[in-house]
Amino acid sequence: MKLKKLAEKIGAKTLNNGKCISIEINRVYAGDKMSDLLNEASDTTLIVTHLVNPQLLRFAEIMEVPGICLLNGVAPESDLVEAVMKHGTTFIVSPHGMSETCERLHQCLYENNT
Repeated sequence: MKLKKLAEKIGAKTLNNGKCISIEINRVYAGDKMSDLLNEASDTTLIVTHLVNPQLLRFAEIMEVPGICLLNGVAPESDLVEAVMKHGTTFIVSPHGMSETCERLHQCLYENNT
């Protein structure tokens, strides 16, 4: 499912329209440990995390993930959004916590593949 449509279906707000907004998302990985995120990221993976810090910029630079989903309505500062956008990564912000967001994402992706 395209990142933009996935964000809409789970009720997430898109903070920037990176070049990856129309990329097909085939996988979701949720976590808050940077080493785990680095191991699991790919160019079709949506990363779901509570982390809202400058390390996300470095992560976006290194891994070229199409999207990062932040949780609980918490948005990063505008300078981080702009910096990440330069690398083509799209930030989306779910109003829900980790569990609810992951359940919604799973449902969207499962429905899309059946």
